[in-house]
Amino acid sequence: MNRPNPSRARAVPFGVLSLVLAAAFCAAGAGAQSGRKAQKPLGLPTEQPTPADPAAKPAEAKKQDPLVTLVVMKDDTLMMGFDSLAQDDVAAAFFERLKQSGRDVELKDGGKGRRNQARERAKKEEVAYVVFFQMDESSVGGTSADTRGVALRTYVYTPRTGDLKYSDTIFQRPYYDSARVGGVRVPVPTRRVERYPSQFQLEQAARDAADRLLSRFSITPPPEQ
Repeated sequence: MNRPNPSRARAVPFGVLSLVLAAAFCAAGAGAQSGRKAQKPLGLPTEQPTPADPAAKPAEAKKQDPLVTLVVMKDDTLMMGFDSLAQDDVAAAFFERLKQSGRDVELKDGGKGRRNQARERAKKEEVAYVVFFQMDESSVGGTSADTRGVALRTYVYTPRTGDLKYSDTIFQRPYYDSARVGGVRVPVPTRRVERYPSQFQLEQAARDAADRLLSRFSITPPPEQ
């Protein structure tokens, strides 16, 4: 009678156990490898941003709308003893001073005419005020041909209706030349030569008239240049 070999009996279960453990380790390794493949790196964007095109134009700033639109018409009436060139110079000083206000004012040259024409022009305007600038002889300085008695008159007509919104009269004041010292303008002796009597006073009065007109539209006059 053959007896069972104890060592062989123990060997069989041990071999089966080894196979089971080996299979478990393989499954765990495959699961770990599968998990590593599915995991995404942290801290990195899923999509890279598109680089800016160096040839692209920058966005344009929105254009500032003017606070008021003015059409300036100059009087074409001839003055005795005062040539038209001088009248044009004074009117130009008035216009240029308004122009220095920059983007606050849209300025248009309305040419020459008379007051009634300026009023009719205003009736045809949608948003622009028509400004009539006039040099008028006054008896303040004595005779009518004395340029020291010249008055500068400004009339402003409302668009569409042609109503008179504003009128102003200004006389010349003593002229002084100036220079900036530490950011402050101080009077200095002038070496300029006048081309006609009271040229500098009249041009200065024209700038004063322009500043007063800007103030009527709540616009701060620009600094003296």
